[in-house]
Amino acid sequence: MLLRNRIKFPLLRKHRDAAKPQPTKRPRIHCSRQLPYEIQFIICDILLSQDPSNKFAITAMRVCSTWANYICERLYSHFQFKNYIQFIGFVNTISLENSIFPYGNYVQEIDLTPVNRYGIDLRMKRVILYCPNLIRIKLGDTTSVSADTIQLMGRFCNKVKSLEMGGMISFPFMFDCDFSGMTQLRSVSLLTTPLQATSLTTLPTSIQHFSIAHMDAIRPEELILFLKQHPQLVSLAIRRCRHLSTDFVPYLVLLSQLNTLELAGPDIQDANVKSIFDLSLKLHTLKLCRTKITHVTLEALVAGRFVVQHLVLENNSDVSQHAIDVLLKERPDMEITVN
Repeated sequence: MLLRNRIKFPLLRKHRDAAKPQPTKRPRIHCSRQLPYEIQFIICDILLSQDPSNKFAITAMRVCSTWANYICERLYSHFQFKNYIQFIGFVNTISLENSIFPYGNYVQEIDLTPVNRYGIDLRMKRVILYCPNLIRIKLGDTTSVSADTIQLMGRFCNKVKSLEMGGMISFPFMFDCDFSGMTQLRSVSLLTTPLQATSLTTLPTSIQHFSIAHMDAIRPEELILFLKQHPQLVSLAIRRCRHLSTDFVPYLVLLSQLNTLELAGPDIQDANVKSIFDLSLKLHTLKLCRTKITHVTLEALVAGRFVVQHLVLENNSDVSQHAIDVLLKERPDMEITVN
């Protein structure tokens, strides 16, 4: 017995090892086969209901491709930047070359207002190239995005429906931009943007909502040319545009489908506004903000052919409460909001 214990028998050891039971592998569970899609989406909604950026979202993305796709749609479609560091991480993620998911394809809206004071021009170029499904872009005011980047946006962002632009830090001069590539554009808002008037003519005819503010470089004849090319506008807002506040009749006669009109600025007075009430137009909303109109404008509204369903008066210091009461008495069917 002692000799046997000291001698190693390879064949016997092999036989003993082979006799050991092999561990059974657990079959991999595919969540898309075990649960209906409705229940899977409910689970993902519960995970993201409190805070879309919580750690559970990252864990849920590792469950299966179905969950990962759904969570990416929720996380990246309306991504909100809280600080510049978060914006850098966002750009680095969408521009990964060997990423598991095309994160940039999920991005639909981007608002650069919280990070405008930093240099974001180069990273914005990457956003334009890696996010082909953008439908809303808000550059904010004042933006550090350069004119070249806006030109790039006009070429590649052909799915954008809403565009909001402000002033530009890096380009104090007027520049031209071709927006003809943004064929699905529906809403445009310009605030102190140094665009030449010729750039407005490149905006596609699909535009329905147009707003300009502090655009002193645009002349009345240039705006008339733009409105002739875009007669299908549903809403028009002119705020504090010094050269465009003299007479609004030439603008309105070109817009037969206009539904909402907003006029704002101290340059708007009775002589500029009361003439539009002689037009045979019907608006759902007329908004007058921070103007110098008086009771004369309200009297012209009562006596004219102009039909307004909802009148909004905001910060018009020269309009008395008595004039508003008279208007309510003469036009009881009109809804009036005074702020």
